Amino acid sequence: MLTAGALPAYSTPPPSLQAAYQAEPDLARFHLELKDYLELALTATLLGALPRS
Repeated sequence: MLTAGALPAYSTPPPSLQAAYQAEPDLARFHLELKDYLELALTATLLGALPRS
């Protein structure tokens, strides 16, 4: 719940960053939608919790 609540701040870039994305289209590949951020965060959390063999 904490992760899902914190992610909207990261998935909604400020106007200055949106302007940078428009000026440099290559930077836009670093912007992910909320669903993508949440998927990455949960995957990293779950994989980190798996025992290592």
